[in-house]
Amino acid sequence: MEFSSLLIVIFIFILSGVFIMRPFLVEEKKPKRSGSSRTDSLVAEKERLLLAIEELDLEYELEKISSEEHNRNRDILLAEAADVIKRLDKIQKPGSSKKKKTSTPAKVDDDLERLINERRQQLKNEKSLKCPSCDQVVSEGAQFCSHCGEAL
Repeated sequence: MEFSSLLIVIFIFILSGVFIMRPFLVEEKKPKRSGSSRTDSLVAEKERLLLAIEELDLEYELEKISSEEHNRNRDILLAEAADVIKRLDKIQKPGSSKKKKTSTPAKVDDDLERLINERRQQLKNEKSLKCPSCDQVVSEGAQFCSHCGEAL
């Protein structure tokens, strides 16, 4: 092999070594975020707790859990959520100009709440007894309709 080709091979070897070692040699400058990671984790924890409360309420509505279990778990989740909200209030200064970021727009939340309420109403109507003549909801164990007086 000639001397020039040997120099080219050595140069390529050194260049590839420097390219591979560059991430270890160069220090990246990361912007410092003062307390935002803590705030983000608290906001995420608050959202997790609120979703857990909603799921617990839905399980109770669908009669998957008893009322005692629902009340006990709901009280625990509400206490945890209140604690997280208090810590968030302490971190966020009242005079700060930062606006809270919402994960979903208000319109989507309203539509979702409307759909949930419609489904709950539909489940209640399926479980309730209706009068065969006037189609009004009657209480369980009733022998006569309270609206039209027909025998059930």
